[in-house]
Amino acid sequence: MSRYAAALDFGSSKIALAVGEKTDSGVRIVSYHDVPSAGIESGEIVNDFKVEEVVRGLVDQAKADFPEEIESITFGLSGRVLHSKNVPIQLTRRDPSSYIMEEEVRQITRARYKTALEDGEIVFEAVPQKYSTEDRIGITYDEIIGMVGGQLEVDFKLFYGRKSLLDRRTGILRKLDLKPGKAILNAIASARAVLSRPEMENGVALVDIGKGSTEVAIVKDNIVRHVAIIPFGGESVTGDIKNVANITRDWAEMVKLRHGRCCEEYAVENKKLVLKSENETVEGELEMSLLIRTVEARLSEILDAVRYVIEQSGYARRISSGVVITGGVSHHEDLLQLASSLLGQKVRLAAPQGSIDNGSVEEAYDVYASTVVGLLLEALDPMLSHAIDQEAEAKPAQQEEARRIQETLFEEEKVDQAAEPVLSNRELRERRKEEERRAKEERKRLEKERKAAEEERKRKEKEKEKKGPSFIDMLFSDNNNA
Repeated sequence: MSRYAAALDFGSSKIALAVGEKTDSGVRIVSYHDVPSAGIESGEIVNDFKVEEVVRGLVDQAKADFPEEIESITFGLSGRVLHSKNVPIQLTRRDPSSYIMEEEVRQITRARYKTALEDGEIVFEAVPQKYSTEDRIGITYDEIIGMVGGQLEVDFKLFYGRKSLLDRRTGILRKLDLKPGKAILNAIASARAVLSRPEMENGVALVDIGKGSTEVAIVKDNIVRHVAIIPFGGESVTGDIKNVANITRDWAEMVKLRHGRCCEEYAVENKKLVLKSENETVEGELEMSLLIRTVEARLSEILDAVRYVIEQSGYARRISSGVVITGGVSHHEDLLQLASSLLGQKVRLAAPQGSIDNGSVEEAYDVYASTVVGLLLEALDPMLSHAIDQEAEAKPAQQEEARRIQETLFEEEKVDQAAEPVLSNRELRERRKEEERRAKEERKRLEKERKAAEEERKRKEKEKEKKGPSFIDMLFSDNNNA
């Protein structure tokens, strides 16, 4: 692997291109450029030509300050809808006495990207959750490497969506004679950029509030456990301000960035914003109290949706490190206090300052760079993502080699089926007894969480009687797997 890599963030507010190198002390960002987005809405490309022209300009800028040729570009994936499901895989190994090695496990993971889905859908990320053999159940990647056994079981979490989200990005890169590298979910990239190692181990929810959407990634034991996309972000706040003040979107965006606090209790009584153009023409007026109420209302709805996602993931009581918020909206004053109150978790705001080398270019430390920095980190030093290289996957030679290795390692493979391992009666009874015990404990845990969630739901319903109806249930009604 080259010590250099390039990453491209197809963002709704900015398209960013960064180049980094792997050093003894970490990853150093040697080039960073971004420009306002064109042709992208809510993370989805809607005008390929406009996006292509923007990317072309960014590549020219990067080449000007980084003359070495980049082998490929890692890029981010996002969109309005993301699904997920759990898939258990059970395999019989040809040589039970041989050690389970990294290449064997990688081949199992690569095969998951070929999982059959609905027409037009594709697996974006296949993340192993736990491993099991005849002798050990529910162990980690580090534990499974070097073990022996005839049966190998892997529980995967698959994150999938429309194939067009991937194809339109790779198509633009190939038109510019650029090789598509890994395609990584934006939420996973942002998590890698801003989360600390203790947070990723102890359990944490990363919340990236962007322009067109809010993305959530839950990480526990250094494994991505859940990813969801909420189709509202900073642009929704801007639209609300535009409507209540009857001003243009540009004015609304400026007002939001300069004066958009999140807590009405801090509003100055009887203060009014008078919006004037360069020729002193009054473009609009807005009471500060109304502005703050508007910002607080929309951000509260977004944070309510975040809380809903965390609760539905089953990890609400397993993220001892709380919630970390990044993205452009994290600049809003008083957001920390509002989020802490609504999420019921400890909250911190973050930018990719501790994850990259001190010699990186200044722009890489900004909160707006979280996604592209995370993409670079995962390209040069993978930790959270198991994404495959798109260019290599498209080559028949690599596909044939992967098939040959797969046939050499395994006799059979069963997807979404409970294939019974070949064990002695005693071993079989012991394994089933252990599985029944774990299932019983899991039922108890789920029942306890269900009761807690029911109590919380009743509490929130009482609050809603005072505040009025919420949009959360409607928001997620069409995407229960998101």
